[in-house]
Order: sequence, then C-alpha cells, then structure tokens
Amino acid sequence: MEAKLFIASSSPASFSVNGTTKLSRPSFPLTSQTREFPIFKLHCSARLSKTAIQSLHASTNSIGSTRLKPRVDESENLTLEAVRYSLIRQEDSIIFSLLERAQYCYNKDTYDPDAFSMDGFHGSLVEYMLRESEKLHAKVGRYRSPDEHPFFPDELPEPLLPPLQYPQVK
Repeated sequence: MEAKLFIASSSPASFSVNGTTKLSRPSFPLTSQTREFPIFKLHCSARLSKTAIQSLHASTNSIGSTRLKPRVDESENLTLEAVRYSLIRQEDSIIFSLLERAQYCYNKDTYDPDAFSMDGFHGSLVEYMLRESEKLHAKVGRYRSPDEHPFFPDELPEPLLPPLQYPQVK
C-alpha cells in the first residue's frame, strides 16, 4: 500500500512491472542516485525525502520477512518537556471538542441501551462503537503504549504487532 501511495505522490515518468519495478523522475545528472530494494528498483533525485524511501523499504521488508526485530521507540516523546507539551495540547483539544459538541442536539436514542440491537451485545450504540473501536486499536498495539489507556480493558484482543520497547522517562 505504501508503494501505491508513493507512486501516486511522486508522479513517476516511467513504470514497468516485469520482476522489478523501475520508477524514474526527472533530475539533474549529478544529483541522481539509484537505490535497490528486494522488489523495487528506484531511480530518484536527491530531492526525494528519506521518509518516503524508508516507508517503501519498510513495506518491502514486511512482505517476505519472517524474523522479528525488536521494535524500539526512538522518538524523543518521553522527556518531561514533551509530556508537559502533550498534556497541554490534550487539554486544549478536550476543551475545543466540548465546545464544538455543544452546538449539536442531544440524541437520546444513541445512549439508550434498548434502542438498538446488536448480535451478542446489550448496550447503547455509543458504548458498542467505543468497544469495537478499542478492539481494533488494541489489535494494532495502541494500548501497549505507556500513555494510552482503554475504557474497557477486559475485552481487548492481543495485538498483532510485536510491542514497542519504550525508554525510561528522563
């Protein structure tokens, strides 16, 4: 999927599928470089961002790779300054969302546990949607993060991805 997004966003001049995929972009002769991946052969200019290449590289690694590398969070999000900034942003976001929500009418039926019937579930539509979205988020490992907590932790499935290893807060 990343390859499709990459192809659409980079508007390549040529594309062929015969064992290898070759993408090319107009570039100056001195700035052109070639990068080869297991499935893709990519000619790109130096202007192409490294994140696009890393995204493409990550998608090709996951196709045939059976070994699991430890996933390590290398971001700088767990410093005290970053946590403080995140809490301020979350507070602003909550207040803004409440102000936005105040303009809509109260829909009593969505909170009534007897208004909707779902197979194997008895509760309101809001509770059903929240539980199902938490199950989906749990499958991709959202609640393994130290700053994420589900409302209904008792019914969550195991994540499909290996857990990230988080560093200690500095």
